[in-house]
Amino acid sequence: MSAELEAAPFGSASPRADVRGGARARGPSRDTASPGRLAVISRSTDKLIALQFLAVVLPIALVLMLQMVADARRAAALAHSRPLRALAADARANYKTFTNGVADVIDSGTLGSNSADALRTAALRLTELAHRGESAVVGDAPEVVNRLAGTVARGASLGFLLARRADIMRADELTRAIDAEFERQDEAVVKDAIDSSIRQKRQVVGALLASTALTVLFVLATRRRLKRQLEADAAVERNRRAELETVSVRFGIATQAARAGVYEWREHSEEVWWSETMSELYGQALGAFKPSLRQWLELIHPDDREPASTALTTAMREGGQLRSQYRILRRDGSLRHVESLGTVVCDSIRSGRRLIGIDFDVTERVNAEQRERQLQQQLRDASRDAGMAEVATNVLHNVGNVLNSVNVSASLVTDIVKRSRAAGLTRVVALLRERAGDIGAFVSTDKRGRQLPTYLEQLSKALLTEQSGTLQELDSLARNIQHIKQIVAMQQSYAKLAGVTDTIDVRSLVDDCLRISTAADTACSVAVQREFETVPPIVVDKHKVLQILVNLLRNARHACEASAQAPKHVTVRVTNRSGGVRIAITDNGIGIPAEHMTKIFSHGFTTKKDGHGFGLHGGALAARELGGQLHAASDGPDKGATFTLDLPLQTPESIHD
Repeated sequence: MSAELEAAPFGSASPRADVRGGARARGPSRDTASPGRLAVISRSTDKLIALQFLAVVLPIALVLMLQMVADARRAAALAHSRPLRALAADARANYKTFTNGVADVIDSGTLGSNSADALRTAALRLTELAHRGESAVVGDAPEVVNRLAGTVARGASLGFLLARRADIMRADELTRAIDAEFERQDEAVVKDAIDSSIRQKRQVVGALLASTALTVLFVLATRRRLKRQLEADAAVERNRRAELETVSVRFGIATQAARAGVYEWREHSEEVWWSETMSELYGQALGAFKPSLRQWLELIHPDDREPASTALTTAMREGGQLRSQYRILRRDGSLRHVESLGTVVCDSIRSGRRLIGIDFDVTERVNAEQRERQLQQQLRDASRDAGMAEVATNVLHNVGNVLNSVNVSASLVTDIVKRSRAAGLTRVVALLRERAGDIGAFVSTDKRGRQLPTYLEQLSKALLTEQSGTLQELDSLARNIQHIKQIVAMQQSYAKLAGVTDTIDVRSLVDDCLRISTAADTACSVAVQREFETVPPIVVDKHKVLQILVNLLRNARHACEASAQAPKHVTVRVTNRSGGVRIAITDNGIGIPAEHMTKIFSHGFTTKKDGHGFGLHGGALAARELGGQLHAASDGPDKGATFTLDLPLQTPESIHD
């Protein structure tokens, strides 16, 4: 798509190619240099200038840097040499003044104060030279002169001085040698400066020659490189244009096959460019319809026109992406659904922004989504009906179990009444009526009369026993009838609340589910264990939770009954979780094979002969509708299974409300 948009007429005026069914591609002429090629040439020229500049500057800069280093080295040598040379010369001059004073002693007889002071000054200068790191040059001269200065003072006689003639001569030789050495060093520094100046001139000449040679080499090499680059760029440009043509043709075929159209709208303009497939998509005749922004919007359904216009202007204003969906009215009166995708581009500040996009006919997809939603709703209704039937089946099962007890109690009462000895009382009354005239004599003299009190006593005890048994059975009968009324009332309460959210105590709701699922099921050998934590109340549709849990409990009980495990038990846990509540039902039944784990919540999947495959699928859908999730876990066959229902504290519907 991007390649086609690049080759399409967005901003160009001269037609270049016409792809049937696709965008009419227009662009710059082949003889005109493309901006990309001009940029490459400009960059190559810049490289050439930079290389030439470096070829001239680098050698000279290198020579100047070397000269600066040499000058700095000479300056440092001079700065170090000159003070030392001055100290050595001063030491020699003072010592020479001392020796001249010694020569004058022949005439004057004693050494003058100036000569003694000069000797001490010479000693100080030599000591300073040693302290400045020149011990190797001065040697032991400082010790000799200092020792001499310590013994020779003002007024020394000729004899005293003649006794120290050897030390005076040795010190004279040492000071003369030191002065000569520092003079030689100073001359070496000056000679090095002269030699360095000559070398610098030679280096400058060499640098200029090297710069000239490098410039020629770089120019020739860069010209060759630039020529190769231009030839390569020309080949790439030819290949790119060929590929662009191919992509343009393919894109035209693809847009025609996909029933898609390409458009362009410039900022602050009513004019809109359409591809041929765009006209076909909107059902407009080619050539007869001149698209503009106003006419384009008039083809959109009135109910969708304002949102579509807002999406276009917002994308253009913010320079972002466009993604909108609306309905269009074609000339033949048909209604189609269109999805528009676009992006805003800006070639330059002068040209302004352009919205380039593509429209797709998504009518079939929208219709398919509507059908899918209808099917999903039907499936949810069927699952809900199946869940309600499941609950009703459990209720009827429990009611049937209670009715069995009612029938047993009624049968016992009937047997008691049938076997009652109350009929003997009727015979006693008839016998007493026959002897009404002589009842006293009958009771005292007649054999049957004498047995009458004993019989009445036994009859009274029997009737009391019958009455007690009858009352017990009637009491049991009343309790069972009351139990039936409670079960029916519970089912009615949940049936009335279907689709209505309410704040509930999860533990009470789970208890109700357990009563509906297992109450009065005396024949069941599956033990149910409760492990309830203190959890916060939640806002939820009771009926949906009831539907899920009753089905899970029924499946757990059947899994245990089908297993050879003993004892059989189901554990129901209520625990806290982050942002909600978790209800887990664990059984030690037949378990779930690994190959069934991925499809256990699929619609229609069941492993039972009489199963319908609605239960777990409907439970998973109901859990999602509640904002929660239903999970299953099992370690494999005969290792039990755990089904976990996670519920939020509030359903999405209650949050929006």
